[in-house]
Amino acid sequence: MAILSSRYSRNNAPHVKMNGLQAQMKRQIDRKVEKGDYRFEAVPCPVCQSTTFEPIAEQDRYGLHFPVVICSDCGLVQTNPRMTQASYDEFYNVEYRRLYEGTPKPTTNSFALQYERGKQLFHNVAHLFTSPPDDYFVLEVGCGSGGVIKYFQEQGCVVKGIDLGEEYLVHGRETYGLDLTPGTLADLTLDRAPDLIIYSHVMEHILDPGAELAQVHQHLAPNGLLSIEVPGVRFVQHAYNGDFLRMLQNAHTYHFTLQSLTNLLQAHGFRRLLGDEVVRAVFTPAGSGAQSETLVNEMDSISAFLHDVECEYMLLAGLSQMRAEAYPQAAMIFSQLTEIAPADTYAYGCFAQALRRMGRGDDAQRIEQMISQVYA
Repeated sequence: MAILSSRYSRNNAPHVKMNGLQAQMKRQIDRKVEKGDYRFEAVPCPVCQSTTFEPIAEQDRYGLHFPVVICSDCGLVQTNPRMTQASYDEFYNVEYRRLYEGTPKPTTNSFALQYERGKQLFHNVAHLFTSPPDDYFVLEVGCGSGGVIKYFQEQGCVVKGIDLGEEYLVHGRETYGLDLTPGTLADLTLDRAPDLIIYSHVMEHILDPGAELAQVHQHLAPNGLLSIEVPGVRFVQHAYNGDFLRMLQNAHTYHFTLQSLTNLLQAHGFRRLLGDEVVRAVFTPAGSGAQSETLVNEMDSISAFLHDVECEYMLLAGLSQMRAEAYPQAAMIFSQLTEIAPADTYAYGCFAQALRRMGRGDDAQRIEQMISQVYA
């Protein structure tokens, strides 16, 4: 399998609009990559330990160096080679929030978005509680300024959050009175085991999910709940307007489906209680006597899915350019589409129509004749 299309080859051009601060952060990251200050390392797949991968992309939505591959033996989409832990630590401390949010400081708006996510998460998981919320101790890993657990607190839960971003923790403590501390799960000493541990759009950032899940086993109460939310690859048409490139971002080490996340959790001693392709899932420890589940290899189905998503996106993008009478741009898109979908006669027809609108009737006629000869 080659990269999805030429859009995913490295050209350093951002695919999304960026403000001045974001553009500055991109230039800064590019320089660090070029100088070798940000280092990359190849690693085995965290689900199946395979080292056999097929390429998908060479850059992310910001135009940053970002090699994305799919594991041939289980189908997990991942960044590989990815930045080392030391490089990621500096990136998160210096550029991450400024690049992703476009502001130098935490905002009320970012907290409100977290709060709404917390409301959805609570109603997704509360029916699994075996006692009233007042009895529950909820810990969020990667809490930011704490909007998610603020909603849980309002429902009666005792809450605590941890994160590496001190600036956001201070915002949550001083503005909303939340119990937020810096650090990771491995750094944490608690007087009480959490009944629920939340990773809301965090697990996709973690470099060693196996080690992280071992820490969850150590801290989580017996029969406790582990809630994980990550961007869902199979949900890309709804969350990213069908544009998989827009979903790719350099801070994300893994790109999960519900099945690939389940594969990962099963490999580390958890069983799934519920889940969807958004991806929002809840797990609990499988127990020492539980039988290991068979790994489901999604390689073929995910490869086919991403190919279909890319073809649909490019077709719609080309038609949009045609409606705008931007015929050269439309012709370029349809030309790229015929490269990844050489049997799609409709794509060739659109390509010919764009060329004809540009005044290139002879070229359009040659394409139409080729279609009639090959597919007669």
